[in-house]
Amino acid sequence: MNKLQLFIVLLGGYNKGDLLESHNLFIGVGTELESMKVQMKKSWPAATHLDAYMILNHVDGFDIKITEGIPSENAGKEFPMLVIGNIGYYKEGHFTEFHKLMPFVLKNAGDSINDKLKRDPDFAEGQSLTEATRSHLDDKHIVSAFDVDDVINVQQNIPGYIIELVPSDVKTENVLKLGYQFTDLKKM
Repeated sequence: MNKLQLFIVLLGGYNKGDLLESHNLFIGVGTELESMKVQMKKSWPAATHLDAYMILNHVDGFDIKITEGIPSENAGKEFPMLVIGNIGYYKEGHFTEFHKLMPFVLKNAGDSINDKLKRDPDFAEGQSLTEATRSHLDDKHIVSAFDVDDVINVQQNIPGYIIELVPSDVKTENVLKLGYQFTDLKKM
């Protein structure tokens, strides 16, 4: 049997009336990306393709172990906690808002999300811009005053699976693939 893996997928597509491509995030567990196409389309019917995906193996000193099962009632509220921050930022001279998805582990309730975001050079650079163009989490303009609800809790988005974060000094590489893929999502 193949090893279960944690996939973070950036879906692209168009809702009726859109003038620009929209994006949504899919978090899934499987042995291979191809096997989750139906789940991806079901999670966001506007999806026509993938723009990028990650297989998360190691984040912030923790290996990620996935097992089948029913998470405890408190799963997703316990520490350490795997989350994905959706960073929005601007760059001088570009007529667009950039986004970057950043996985990180909150080790305890006092762990600073703001400090984790500051590790990212685009986020840090964006903090020096004017108030209206400063780096942010969408709908939360003041990044120093937000809580865990403002980022995506991974455990709460994968029913039927349990994420175990195992401390490890050996960094197992994550897989990152960029580029337009799976155009057959249109037909599903």
